[in-house]
Order: sequence, then structure tokens, then C-alpha cells
Amino acid sequence: MAPVPKQIVSLVEHHQILLSKKARHQLDIGKIDTDDLTHSILYGKVVKKERDERKESKYKYTIIGPSHSGTSVYSCGKIIKLLKRTYFIITSHED
Repeated sequence: MAPVPKQIVSLVEHHQILLSKKARHQLDIGKIDTDDLTHSILYGKVVKKERDERKESKYKYTIIGPSHSGTSVYSCGKIIKLLKRTYFIITSHED
């Protein structure tokens, strides 16, 4: 497992995130909220790094980390550029 890249940490700390429809839905029906998700990214570890097959970004990162309550949270996201760099979260759920 590797540390979360500093650029992702900075984007999340500055609330420069965007949730996919799927990620938003998973948060809406699950037991974790956006604060738990961001906490898990800030204090988690990268368990997989793979090329982005859609070529919107260089890599996608799978991160597993703790929520505020300690529950393990899984997320997958990538750095994209809209008007400014943003961390786009593709999916998230309790691990």
C-alpha cells in the first residue's frame, strides 16, 4: 500500500471534489456521508493505481481508509481538469 498522492490530499482538503452519479447514490443509500468519504481519502492508503482507460486522466486510484467512526471506506477516483483541477470520485462505499 502506498500513501495517497499529495495532489489528491490537497484537492480534497480544499474541497475540490466532484462525485459521479454512482458515488452520490452510494452515499445517499449507505451509512457513510461525504465527511466520512473525504476523511477516508485524507487518512487512507492507495491499494491500486491503474491507467485511466477513458484517458480523462493519467491514473485512477483505489483508496481504502477509515471513516470518522473507524469504518473502512473504499473509493476510486482520478484527478481531472474542469475549470481547475478536481478530484473526481467515481465510486465509494463501505469496504
